[in-house]
Amino acid sequence: MRWLLVFFGLLVLGSDVSALPSCAHVDMDWLAQQAPLPGNAKIVYEKDLGGLCEIVLSLDGKLVPLYAGEDFLLVGKLFKNKKFITRETLDALKDVAEKERAKADEKKAREKELRKAFFQKNLSILEDLTLFSFKPGKADTFLYVVTDPNCFYCKKLMPDLEILAMENHLEIKVVLFPVLGLKSRDMAAHAICEAYSYEDYGHIQFQEDTVGCRQADRYLEKVMPFFSRATLSFVPVVVSGDGTWVVEGNNIAQVKAHLGIDCDEGAGNSSNGCAPVPEK
Repeated sequence: MRWLLVFFGLLVLGSDVSALPSCAHVDMDWLAQQAPLPGNAKIVYEKDLGGLCEIVLSLDGKLVPLYAGEDFLLVGKLFKNKKFITRETLDALKDVAEKERAKADEKKAREKELRKAFFQKNLSILEDLTLFSFKPGKADTFLYVVTDPNCFYCKKLMPDLEILAMENHLEIKVVLFPVLGLKSRDMAAHAICEAYSYEDYGHIQFQEDTVGCRQADRYLEKVMPFFSRATLSFVPVVVSGDGTWVVEGNNIAQVKAHLGIDCDEGAGNSSNGCAPVPEK
């Protein structure tokens, strides 16, 4: 009996792979010892393949196939006798996949509503955390934009928001949330210490050997725990001035929809935003 495993990544591989066991030893504790997994991961399927243990995990509503031996774990596609075993397993789990996606979508929707309620309750803190703004001359209302200075999707969103602001008399109030790591924090600190204007911020670049200041330290001491309480781990986020709506990601079409502005066809093609890369 021969297996062909086309793998995307070898997570952990021990030195002795001669004895391939069943699934008896495989549980979430064992998997966590072999590879970093998010806290909400769970096993939805196991099968002894006579040497390898086939496992399917649910991760944020997506099914991920794994293959385990006694002391190693593989991620990949398994073939046997020209049969695509992995595909057959996932096809058989379509009902499970739908349920897991539905659960994940419901969880995300609940979390989004909780964040909206949090922001609406804490608008005064968002105002206090605002560092600079873009304000056309006749602006009579405003939006908060939570952004990271090193976020690609944030940078794509800002010009669209500027046009929206000029055409509709809006002020854009910018809150820096450097969620993407040390580089982001250094860039935020530089902007704060150098008293950047909105125009300056639009041209921000990473500076080597950034020197911080007490003002930046105080800001980060406020902003990081605040958004942690909001369970926010990504950017950009747009919050209406009265907190009645929130757009998560850089979808300018959704912002326009909340403002009652007609969108051009195709205007909604955008990303859900940036999130930090998990630490290894």
